[in-house]
Amino acid sequence: MDEDVLKKLMEKEVVMSNPQNMNGGSFAIVSGRTNPLLVSKVAKYLGVKPVFFDTKNWGNGQPKCFRPADVTFQGRQVFIVTSLQYRGVGSPVEELELMYEACASASATHIIPTWFCTKDDVDHGPGHIPNAPMIARRIRSLHPTSINCFDLHQSGHIGYFAPHRRRRFYFLRLLIEFAKKIGIDQIAGTDFSSTKRALKVEEYLQTGVPFVFAQKEHQHGSENAIALHQQFGKIIGEKIGLFDDMALTLGTLKQSAKNLTEMGAQKIYAFAPHFDPTPDTYRNLTECLEKGWLTALVTTNSTHIDQQYLDLGYNKFIVRDVSPFVGEVIRSIIEGKSTSPFFDDI
Repeated sequence: MDEDVLKKLMEKEVVMSNPQNMNGGSFAIVSGRTNPLLVSKVAKYLGVKPVFFDTKNWGNGQPKCFRPADVTFQGRQVFIVTSLQYRGVGSPVEELELMYEACASASATHIIPTWFCTKDDVDHGPGHIPNAPMIARRIRSLHPTSINCFDLHQSGHIGYFAPHRRRRFYFLRLLIEFAKKIGIDQIAGTDFSSTKRALKVEEYLQTGVPFVFAQKEHQHGSENAIALHQQFGKIIGEKIGLFDDMALTLGTLKQSAKNLTEMGAQKIYAFAPHFDPTPDTYRNLTECLEKGWLTALVTTNSTHIDQQYLDLGYNKFIVRDVSPFVGEVIRSIIEGKSTSPFFDDI
């Protein structure tokens, strides 16, 4: 992609993220350690100062939480914005539970997980215990005013939070908008699920070009092992878009990009709203970029992103800022407006 075009798009995004200057006395944006940069941006967008709890571990490894002594939530709505990544403090659910307890005086408490990985709810072997229902049950037991999730691995998982008020939104809509701006003209899948998602993506992009199907089978009994992966179709477009719901090891993405390159693809852009890397991710991503299998990976800041990935370059590792999206959802809740304009079934 022309670098001048990309620069203009990124600069335009910054201009669009203008603060809303709301009455900060009626609500508070709070969080812990998982993604302070995003939370700060959300708060700035709404014109308020964020409240960060000091969450860390005791000497025995158990999590603890300290609320700033000069902060009170009495009579205010509180929005806990956090990504449920398994890093740092006990488990992310334990950190969330402690933060919720610290907001006990609030008039209403809303939970906004910008990243809630329900991938393990897919059973790949005997003895496997899915964690998504357990996590949802613990969050539900807090009895929050509302639970607002983004890009669930399976949209039906929002039902785990019943009967509490719950909403689901999709950061993927921001990536689709970006894909349209840079001129993606053919869609490809990485597996069966993303092939189904391609049907929805096509409704927005309107490429009019048949997309490339994908088939993947896991090697059951081995973690992150793939027994079979292949793609079917014909490369027609100049810029191919690979759309998935999350980027973890990037093992499937690497194989997909390699296959598409061998099929004749010249430029391949991968899109994933959540980036939650493992020890293998950096190696897989750099291999794709160095061998020319991938032009760029486009994701969001729904999770914390390590500097090593940003150092790959803004034209190779493209991060879309979701803070205006989260901010508008919060603003609508505060003002008692419907959040349906932000809902897409992708």
